[in-house]
Amino acid sequence: MDLKLAGKFALVTGSTRGLGKAIAMALAEEGADLVINGRWSKTVGDTAHEIEREFGHNIQAHQCVCDATDSQKIKEFFREKMPLFGDKLDILVNNVGNIEKFGKFEDLNEEDWQRSFNLTYMSAVRFIYASLPHLKKSDQARIINISSLSGHQPSFIGLNPHYGMAKAGMLNLTKNLANDFGRYGITVNTICPGTLAGGGWEQNIKNRAERENLTAEEAEKIMRQEESRKSPLGKMGALKDVADLVVFLSSSKASFLTGHCYNIDGGITRSV
Repeated sequence: MDLKLAGKFALVTGSTRGLGKAIAMALAEEGADLVINGRWSKTVGDTAHEIEREFGHNIQAHQCVCDATDSQKIKEFFREKMPLFGDKLDILVNNVGNIEKFGKFEDLNEEDWQRSFNLTYMSAVRFIYASLPHLKKSDQARIINISSLSGHQPSFIGLNPHYGMAKAGMLNLTKNLANDFGRYGITVNTICPGTLAGGGWEQNIKNRAERENLTAEEAEKIMRQEESRKSPLGKMGALKDVADLVVFLSSSKASFLTGHCYNIDGGITRSV
């Protein structure tokens, strides 16, 4: 299906690896030009060049090297570099977020909570603030926030409440901004993936192996079995499942969809 994204301009935060990179690749495949974002110039440059090589000279992949927790660097990029690429932005995908410290409530300190909020929630706020003037100039503006299933269905064993808190905030932010930005013609939606085979999966395996004194192979086998049993489909999701939905929500076919949370979890969500 041609979703007519050729010539559209998208910025994907945290797009040098994992889910962010999969999203950037899917948008490029549909013809969108991109801004690749990450903290390190080498990985940002490598990803941008990889996309341009794979999809040809018709696709431009620009580079935004800045930490999503650094407000000043983000503002500098939009003030100094963004005008060189054009005056409008069609698609903003807020993908940055990470569990930097695994643990239950008693394992976490105040700094862990503040860091999680700053990285996972405030990164989206910062990029939305900076990009809003450019999104207003688009006739098909989209903000797509990548939250998590844990944002509305917390861990049954109380794991990583600081991360779930930050992701839950993104759900509320999405609804608020959808109600507000509709006057500009900007749609705002959230995607909540369950556990995916890719992205942070390797880190999850490592943490499970360390917690339970297992080899990485043993931990992955157990985790795949556990995740597959949760889903009525009996399998885990892939990065492409999320990337495909981002592409659809970015297109004109999603023009009447705003303020929603889309679960990509294989039916794991227990609420109606």
